[in-house]
Amino acid sequence: MKAQGRTTTGEHPRTPGKTGALPRAIGGSGALPPVVVGQGAARRLRVLVATWLISESTRRMLDGIRAFLRENGLEWDIEALSMLQTDTIRLALEAERPDGVVMGFDAPQVAASLAATTMPVVFLRFGAKDPAPRRHLSVLRLGFGNAGQTAANHFLDRGGFRCFAFVEATQDPAWSLDRGRAFQEAVERTGGDFRRFSAADGIYQAAIAHRSELTDLAAWLRTLPRPAAVFAATDERAREVILACREAGLDVPRSVAVLGVNNDDFSCRHIIPNLSSIELDHAALGHVAAEELQRLFDGRRARRYNFAVPVRRLVARASTAPASPGGALVRRALDFIDAHALDGIGSADVVRELGVSRSLLDLRFRELGGGTVLQAIQERRLREVARQLRETDDSIEEICRAVGAGDASGLRRLFRRRFGCSMREWRKTRFDGSAPTL
Repeated sequence: MKAQGRTTTGEHPRTPGKTGALPRAIGGSGALPPVVVGQGAARRLRVLVATWLISESTRRMLDGIRAFLRENGLEWDIEALSMLQTDTIRLALEAERPDGVVMGFDAPQVAASLAATTMPVVFLRFGAKDPAPRRHLSVLRLGFGNAGQTAANHFLDRGGFRCFAFVEATQDPAWSLDRGRAFQEAVERTGGDFRRFSAADGIYQAAIAHRSELTDLAAWLRTLPRPAAVFAATDERAREVILACREAGLDVPRSVAVLGVNNDDFSCRHIIPNLSSIELDHAALGHVAAEELQRLFDGRRARRYNFAVPVRRLVARASTAPASPGGALVRRALDFIDAHALDGIGSADVVRELGVSRSLLDLRFRELGGGTVLQAIQERRLREVARQLRETDDSIEEICRAVGAGDASGLRRLFRRRFGCSMREWRKTRFDGSAPTL
């Protein structure tokens, strides 16, 4: 993929060598001499942009690089490569002999090879260890928490979900953890029930898993209190969630609402229902990376700093569409239960608040796979009991009274059935950090 370019800075001081040889390493500290194309020559600087996959987000990042060049009257020759093997970057360096590199994925061997050159390099880091300081290496430590916060806001604004779940990316990279952590924190600040499907819980080795590989994810989705809001680390992972919902017999979005990240047009539009997605501002990332690389070309000192990748927009499609009238009724009921379950309410109070019959409301709950009104009240109380056991020193009797349970012994039985242990055993686990996820 080529983007044409020229720079007004003069001749590169690198000594020409064999085609297969990388530029020689240099010692010392401070800034590099500026990169120039001299003697009135019009040779454009060659820049290699290395990313893990050539995707929609890569194209947006390249748009940001080109925007920086236009704004500053600069032109580069840009080569974008997908790095599925670490050897590929070395081959590209030897064949293309670029003047600078934007390195968009983590690979220690590649980082070491680049560190051993005089070539200006901007590393985009997702959590891996920074390369050793060099005067030609700048590092942008990327943060992706904005996506998780946006996802939580979207679902919380919709309201009525009984739980909020995050599905990690395959092999659980740092950027996936970043998104999941921000999503979890935002949900739990509101008292929401958070769940997580770990990459270790499945056997996924491809972007889109084969049907037989969706069994674990489908089984996990069946355990979620519904309606459930599921945020996936990527669009590809969100597609897997939709396929697993089909496997599990769960309706999207009525029982499970699904949201992805990247807003890749193919991934989002070629699945039924069409996938809602968060579009990150990769153009802003490309602009910042280009600006930093140009600083190095100009002979300025390398820098290391954090950059939180912003969200450009959230594109809502059918996978998170508002519920049907029946689903809206259930959500109204759940909102009332969340607000008053600890006040000792019963099913009759919910029915009276909504002005419908008990049989109709239970029918709507069953249609969404959510059990009954009474079970929803019990689940809200049990989650509060579990929280107080973990976070307070109140006695079990005091906690049972605090959550509005008229029958403490009955609540103890429900707790054991729900969490697989007694309240006393649950409380003990807080000291060794082994308490199950709520």
